[in-house]
Amino acid sequence: MIVASRPADLLPPSGFWYKMAHADLFDLRIFDPLHPSSSQRRVMMRGHWASIPIVGGAAGTLLSQARILPVETPRVLTEVVTQRYEGARFWNRYGPRVVDLINEVHTDLLWQFNLHLILGIRELLDIRTPVSIGPAPARAEGDDPASVVAQYHATTYLSGTAGRAYLGGDDSIQRDGLTIAWSAHRPVTGDSILSVLMDHDDPMSVVLAEERRPLDRRPVGGLPA
Repeated sequence: MIVASRPADLLPPSGFWYKMAHADLFDLRIFDPLHPSSSQRRVMMRGHWASIPIVGGAAGTLLSQARILPVETPRVLTEVVTQRYEGARFWNRYGPRVVDLINEVHTDLLWQFNLHLILGIRELLDIRTPVSIGPAPARAEGDDPASVVAQYHATTYLSGTAGRAYLGGDDSIQRDGLTIAWSAHRPVTGDSILSVLMDHDDPMSVVLAEERRPLDRRPVGGLPA
């Protein structure tokens, strides 16, 4: 079984969905530290940042603890999405559905807001991979692939390009029985998945776009998602 893991980010770019589409189970992390300028609360739309207001966010706050303004936050995001995409080629197909999705959320928790949007976009893309929210990690520095794989009794961990860059060519970090599959995704845009939906005839062909190399698998130990 292949498992992939990512934080519960705000309307993330296509690489997030590539990993979800290729995994048998997608682990959504909500116990990562909150960074005020991170992808947990902002994402590129049309080459410019789109951010949502949060309450608090002091150093050491976890994503699971971060709060939003339940009325203002959906309104702000709806306005930004409409401004950035209303003239897009496929706005009439996806725009009203995305706006409805945002306005359906009634929560003051950032991770629940992001989760609702992730599940809604998953449905629009017709990705069937189950999404799981695991327990808080036992270690303060968070989960590594070994613990994620063990938690779900998986055999393979699907890592993004950041994991490949972190490990480099070091073969000394190995644990028997663990395999990493490196993402081969070729991003067409670094924008939110909304740009893919609004601009392309077949959004999933963009999500599944790959470099010419196949997925690369090797035994590994700890590295980031």
